[in-house]
Amino acid sequence: MDIKKLLKDKRILLLIITVTISIFLIAFKGLQFGIDLSGGTVIVLKSDRPMNDQEIQLTVNIIKQRLDANGLSNVVVYPRGNDEIVVIIPKSSDTDRIIKILKHQGVLIAKIDNVTVYTGKDIKNVYPPTKIPTKSGWAYGVPFELTLDAAKRFAEIAKGKAYHKVYIYFDGKLISAPVLSPDLTDGIPHPQQVITLGQYPPTKEEKDEAMVLYTALKSGALPVKLNVEYTYVVSPEFGKEFLKGTFIALLLAFVAVGIIVGIRYRQIKIAIPILITCISEIIIILGFASLINWKLDIPSIAGIIAAVGTGVDNQIVITDEALKGRKIKASIKRAFFIIFASAATSIAAMLPLFVLGVGMLKGFAITTIAGVLIGIFITRPAFARIIEEMFKKF
Repeated sequence: MDIKKLLKDKRILLLIITVTISIFLIAFKGLQFGIDLSGGTVIVLKSDRPMNDQEIQLTVNIIKQRLDANGLSNVVVYPRGNDEIVVIIPKSSDTDRIIKILKHQGVLIAKIDNVTVYTGKDIKNVYPPTKIPTKSGWAYGVPFELTLDAAKRFAEIAKGKAYHKVYIYFDGKLISAPVLSPDLTDGIPHPQQVITLGQYPPTKEEKDEAMVLYTALKSGALPVKLNVEYTYVVSPEFGKEFLKGTFIALLLAFVAVGIIVGIRYRQIKIAIPILITCISEIIIILGFASLINWKLDIPSIAGIIAAVGTGVDNQIVITDEALKGRKIKASIKRAFFIIFASAATSIAAMLPLFVLGVGMLKGFAITTIAGVLIGIFITRPAFARIIEEMFKKF
């Protein structure tokens, strides 16, 4: 086998370059791990009634918006059945505050003399909690802006009612009852409003309450009331043990594949390219995950293993066809016809999981699809070129 000639082949060069780039990405950019491997908290929410598909999607979207507003973009939120929502948050998060945010449905109603002047749906913009100037000093609250129609309605109802109270209810609980100042009762629309929650500086409880209110107004009210069914903590030690076990299992799998291939073909020189190709495939998949900042979780790793398993099967198909056929190139073409058909089937099976994002199975779909595509465009052609050179006498 002419090694120098192989190294000049564009398929082999593509494999080497891709593996090299992947190693640099893994070494310098690193790999990110999901909560089931790095540790975190799982919160299971149960609705007060079964939800339809539209309500489920709306609930998931609102929860994501609320958590994002609290600086938690790396969370996993997915439905389970028609009455449960699973939320997985990183270990460093303030779990108590997040539970308060998730428990509230977010229904806001403001009344003057028992007449509704605006609701949460009438709020055009909402701003982060801050200190509010008052005649006697500073207060702490959540500023917001009403729509023009709501501001006009508020002006009509509040006109001439200076020093009347505005009763503001959040999920049926009275959270604030400010007194109308004369400048708000002149009959002119005042879109800029504020909900005060206490004096400045605020207590931790007032800060938490303000963030709950802010995120609920920003994301909108949930279509159903959610209650925390249960929570549990995922230890990072579990992830370390799982990764260690996965590494040992892969190592044993490689040894087993090498032995079985060696016995089957009675040539160790065939087993070596198969194992090198498998290792290359794993490195490239991990490099791809690092490039797109994909968080590797247990389903993702399962997808990698599935893709590599498919790769071994494809390489055996290539080898068998090469050994059967008189013309090596024609034999490899037949092998690739089988491989492309198998790849198309695998991708078609994974696409629904990827598009619909069914819970953590999306990670399994992404790594499986990535592994299959990397295989048919990078590693399988390189392996086929090695086999072609190895059996070129045919």
